[in-house]
Amino acid sequence: MLKTLEKLKRIKELERLIELQELENKKFELQKLEVERKRYLQMFEEKIRNFEGLTTFKEISFLREGLKKLELKREKLKEEVQNRERKIRELNLETKVISTYIDRKRETLQKEEEKREEQKLSNENLLRSSYGKFMTAILFFMILVPAFGGDNNSTLKSLPYEEKLLKPYLEYQSKYFNKLANQLLESFKALEKKEKQLEEKEKFILQKEEELKKLLQEAMNLENQQKKRLNAKVKKLLEVITKADPDSAGEILSKTPPQVAAEILINLPNVRKAGEILSSMEPDSAAKVIDTLLKKKEKLSATPVRKKIEEILKYVEQNNF
Repeated sequence: MLKTLEKLKRIKELERLIELQELENKKFELQKLEVERKRYLQMFEEKIRNFEGLTTFKEISFLREGLKKLELKREKLKEEVQNRERKIRELNLETKVISTYIDRKRETLQKEEEKREEQKLSNENLLRSSYGKFMTAILFFMILVPAFGGDNNSTLKSLPYEEKLLKPYLEYQSKYFNKLANQLLESFKALEKKEKQLEEKEKFILQKEEELKKLLQEAMNLENQQKKRLNAKVKKLLEVITKADPDSAGEILSKTPPQVAAEILINLPNVRKAGEILSSMEPDSAAKVIDTLLKKKEKLSATPVRKKIEEILKYVEQNNF
């Protein structure tokens, strides 16, 4: 029984560790989201202060939409963090209850063991006392009967002292041990049932861990494949855009995903042409590409790529006003 409870306690502790890890992951995501939200707010306030025309208005609209999405994601993460914290509190309580029960069960088993030892000694004393009385009676009649005469064999046969003295005690012991055997059998059945349930639960947790590892690996593989496809697409489109005039290139990139379009503009050897293409793109598409470039710039330090992004954006800003 104690072994089963200790297994259950370990399972609860394992669940708690998993929940704690998930909680830390969610908190880290929330922290990153707060940084991103702060950056958006700073950009939004800067655009409001330096409002200069249609392009700024489009950028403000795009930033406002981005802030809405960040707020929704922020609320969802907060809710997930609260759920994880509540689950951890529940697991802490369950673990505490199980630990308390284990301690009490150990104390109860110890008392039962002491009681059984006392009962065993009492039974042994009773048996020795009964045996002593029986032998005393036998000796008494062996001495007394011959003294009074008569048929010794007939008298002894008519007084079954051994049977009268031992039969009740043996019957009591038989019933007592049968009762203990039935109780022990029931306990074993209950224990086997609980151990089976625990094994199934432990197997379920291990299975979920394997599934989680598999999903993470698949996600990583998928991300790597997407990066490879993106690089191949960028390389192929870059050859076309390099040869095309700005208007044609802008039309092509307007129909291209913002991430791909941004990579192509960064990889163009001529900054002026990159700015002209970005200026000739459709306004909505251009705004998305500008936002992608700004995000990429924030992630980079003083590198040639960051400098090139700044030059492209500066060219667009100067030539639109």
